[in-house]
Amino acid sequence: MIIDGHAHATGVFADPDRLVSLLDSLGVDKVVLCPGAHDEESLPKIPKISYTRISKMKQLILLANKWILKQNVPDIYFEKGNELIYSLKEKCPERIIQYFWVNPLNVDSINRIQSAIDSWKIKGIKLHQCLSEFSNDSSYMHEIAKFVGENNLPIFIHVFSLKEAKKLINLAREYPVTNFTLAHFIGLEVAKRYGKDLKNLYFDISTYFIISERRIRYAIKHFGADHVLLGSDSPFGEKNLENNIKKIRGMNISKEEKELILGKNMQKLLNL
Repeated sequence: MIIDGHAHATGVFADPDRLVSLLDSLGVDKVVLCPGAHDEESLPKIPKISYTRISKMKQLILLANKWILKQNVPDIYFEKGNELIYSLKEKCPERIIQYFWVNPLNVDSINRIQSAIDSWKIKGIKLHQCLSEFSNDSSYMHEIAKFVGENNLPIFIHVFSLKEAKKLINLAREYPVTNFTLAHFIGLEVAKRYGKDLKNLYFDISTYFIISERRIRYAIKHFGADHVLLGSDSPFGEKNLENNIKKIRGMNISKEEKELILGKNMQKLLNL
């Protein structure tokens, strides 16, 4: 079982036929889609970043966060993205898993999540602090964490800073039945320092060119291979999914650990 736990519904990943063809060619069983565009024709500019010492510096993603913050993307963009993913999932229900994008600053966030659970049977929610400037210690984040935990939905979050990562660790400690996945390993070292004992923290290894094998081994050492998840952030990166699968398969870890990372962890996390 191979599951890409982090991709976006844009470009090839918003075209059911091309998406299934790609998944088949790579031996991937399922993909988790998050909003990334509001129409099937939107094609991103794929960055061709080399896998170098500089690209693997963990500070790079924090610098990128500041750039993303300046983009001022309106909520409607992601709301239409949610609708698109549902339509894609209806066409490929055996291959596509839907995560629902939420802006915690919206006062009706809980109602929106409930509606998506009832109507779309979503499997998780996506939060992005660079696109929605919320705080992880806010009252509304506590409400969301409690609610999704009660509904057995994981939270996939792109945190903005190490300070916000620490707040998220505190939130995860307060809501132990709610599972949290930190996108792009942001805050991994913070989690090790303040939340090594927590069992509800997971770590996404996307994107290929910014996550080193050294940091993956670090995550395995301190949290276990059963808390590390394959993700690609596709299509935002050249051959991200293919390269991340190759990376895990080529690592000097056990066959069982590779199988956990490549898909068994997501299978268990989402009760598939």
